[in-house]
Amino acid sequence: MKKSGTVFATLGQIKDIISVLVQAIPTTLTKEAAQKIISNKGKLIKAIGHAFQEIIGANGCEEMLSEWARFYKEVFGLEADFTDLQLPEEREGFNWLLVMLQGLTPNKLFDKCKERFSAWRYTEDLDAITSDRQTDRTYAIRLRDREEADEENKNKSANTCKAESIIGITLPERLLLELFYHWRTGKHLDINNVTLCSGSRNPDGDVPNVSWDDDRLFVYYYSRDGYNGGLRARAAVA
Repeated sequence: MKKSGTVFATLGQIKDIISVLVQAIPTTLTKEAAQKIISNKGKLIKAIGHAFQEIIGANGCEEMLSEWARFYKEVFGLEADFTDLQLPEEREGFNWLLVMLQGLTPNKLFDKCKERFSAWRYTEDLDAITSDRQTDRTYAIRLRDREEADEENKNKSANTCKAESIIGITLPERLLLELFYHWRTGKHLDINNVTLCSGSRNPDGDVPNVSWDDDRLFVYYYSRDGYNGGLRARAAVA
């Protein structure tokens, strides 16, 4: 089966995989144990997913991870090893993979942006900003593959996103995304709109935002309750 240039598994292959999974069921499984497994099927699905990932190599994303490794080598001069990286689940429409390397702080990312193109920030110490996901480890998220921030989240404040359980991009992730996108395409993100980094907060509770404005990367902030049509969180799968 083929879709969008990707050749998917055949029905026969899927049947063979199901057969293998059936063989993994213990022959001495009791009714009580079976019910316990059913009650914890989410945990079982996660474990099977990790097994698939280990066997086929990072959930079939070898090419994307290889590209990220090249990016880190060329832009930061760093050797990136993603052998043990756990990838978030795939979700329709979330086709961009972003890999945050351990130790990349907001200040480091902004300084790298400024090396490669014009950039402005409202404060000299972006590291004072806190984020939902910390860069004390290497991790990955998935984002919608769009130059402009998510239209689905226009007119939603950071507090609204939180109330709706929308996992929003953080400031470090947005800065990294700008670097990666520019490295790949020579272009910039959010030419017409602004990414609300709803996964981050200033010390006073305000929310940083990022856009390309007046031919430069522009890092500013907005009230946690503030919203408008051009200010949009980028939803993430983490």
